[in-house]
Amino acid sequence: MNYLLDLLQGIGVAAAAGASPFLPLAVAAIAGLVNLGADYEGTTFSFLESPVLIALAVLLAVVGLVARRKLESPQAERVMLGLGVVFGAVVTAATIADRSDTWWPGLIAGALAALITGLAVQSLLRRTRARLEDEQRTLLSVGGALGAGLVALLSVVLPPLGLVAVAAGIWLYAGGRRQDTSKHAGLRILR
Repeated sequence: MNYLLDLLQGIGVAAAAGASPFLPLAVAAIAGLVNLGADYEGTTFSFLESPVLIALAVLLAVVGLVARRKLESPQAERVMLGLGVVFGAVVTAATIADRSDTWWPGLIAGALAALITGLAVQSLLRRTRARLEDEQRTLLSVGGALGAGLVALLSVVLPPLGLVAVAAGIWLYAGGRRQDTSKHAGLRILR
């Protein structure tokens, strides 16, 4: 049962990291430092409890928001998604490693959770940003990062919410794909 709860906690944080990588990493690191939900000390992933890592993650969250605002490009989105996948995989494995020696499935589960949710959120943000003004785009980016941090925190406190976060990512991704498909079908009719 502990393994399942640790896995759910990890994939919840990973899903949040897919949406915005740095703040969920900071939340997981702080949670490990204060032994809330996980304790990375004594595991391969003890570096996650480092105050330097926490400060760096918070700093990079701020820099990431500024960079995302200035560099709204597919390349920047891919870099952020790649970082989210890596951080999600590491945090999920680290959470499992707290109470189990078989932590490697967490790498796969965390990477998949971050990838699915990250693709869904990027698709949603791309569609939404096109209709917004500059100030609204900034607010959307800040809200997205804070929302990702909140999802990570809730996943640490209530691990089953991790499954809800991943399910929401799948639902969002499927809805975005359906919308893109119907939009392109409508364009074919115009020919």
